Amino acid sequence: MNFASCRYCAPFLVVVFLVMLGQAALAQGESAAMPDAAPNLLVNANFECGEEGYTAADIPPGDTKPNYYPNHWTVVSSTTIPILTSARIRFAKSCDGEAHVEKIEGRDSVLIRALDHETPPEPGKPFDVTLLQQVDVVSGATYSLSGWMLTLCGGSNTVPRNDCPEEYYMAKLLGIDPTGGVDPDAPSVQWVENRRNFVEPDGRTRIGWQNLRLGATAQAITMTVFARIASPFQWHGNHGFIDALSLVRGPTATLTATALLSTTAPLGETAPPTGGAVITLTWAGELGPDIPLIEGGRHELRFDLQYWHDANQRWRDILSDADAGEALFHAACAGSSYRFRVQPRAEQPEGVKGASPNQRYPGVWSEPLDIFVPAAPVAPGIPFTVTDQLFLPLLQSQRTC
Repeated sequence: MNFASCRYCAPFLVVVFLVMLGQAALAQGESAAMPDAAPNLLVNANFECGEEGYTAADIPPGDTKPNYYPNHWTVVSSTTIPILTSARIRFAKSCDGEAHVEKIEGRDSVLIRALDHETPPEPGKPFDVTLLQQVDVVSGATYSLSGWMLTLCGGSNTVPRNDCPEEYYMAKLLGIDPTGGVDPDAPSVQWVENRRNFVEPDGRTRIGWQNLRLGATAQAITMTVFARIASPFQWHGNHGFIDALSLVRGPTATLTATALLSTTAPLGETAPPTGGAVITLTWAGELGPDIPLIEGGRHELRFDLQYWHDANQRWRDILSDADAGEALFHAACAGSSYRFRVQPRAEQPEGVKGASPNQRYPGVWSEPLDIFVPAAPVAPGIPFTVTDQLFLPLLQSQRTC
């Protein structure tokens, strides 16, 4: 699972940079009509046997019942396809049957179960199965995929209820190929993965369904969505469920950074620290056309901000889960560049009744926004003027890069 510098800057020179994340023009040579806004761009995304439904397929080896594949989805597997069917048809004998069915939305979900599930001498054969669907999109636009999966390594009927060996796992994965390809192993596919079992190691505390989500920018007029469960180890009882997938135009954000050079001014209650620069960061965004159409949805925009300095060689958090707003960042290391980026997220606030299940829609990180912080000139007694921006919270007061 393969998974600038600027020219010499004088004191108090204000440099303004602007990065915008939003809809881009269609790629050269491509054209597509703007799709209508919709609360979900996928078809048969809730896997209800009584609606878009399933189609009977082959009987898997060692079983007596045919598989049922969800309509509008293509099944791809690097192994012999195990049991893959409607959970309600499998456990309730029919779409109208009444029985307990693991699902997080509606009455049904997709069941993927290992061959020889509990049959000796080698129960729970390994498997790796992917559902994929291609969707018409606007090249250059941001899309967000959210969905739910549940995996049960060791099944749910054993005592203790989690006898899955510590080094074993089942992987739940959601993926997007922004180029529209259909190979789940292609390097163009972007993946998010979750390996948590259905209960904690104590066998008593239920973890249950897990939400996976990611955002991507379309690079063609078709985008491919992947929902995948991989069970790479032979172990009895291994099976999993997929339900409630949602693809929408993702949230977008703008980030503006204004750098005010700080020289020999003393550190005071309202003045920034001496040396380096104080950078005003301003961020805002939009939900996009699709998310507001989700029935019962109460999604709000949240933002994560990060910065990069070559001394760290990694992105570091400035703010997480922030409202749209403005704040100050002290760039203490003069004579070097800082990079900034923002990622928007659309989420329903905790404790507020909204659409169920609670889908979360991330946007994509902005292209890095570079700001060069010049070294302070050797000139004593340079005056310092407090501007009307300095009431903002100082995001970083440490004199580190």
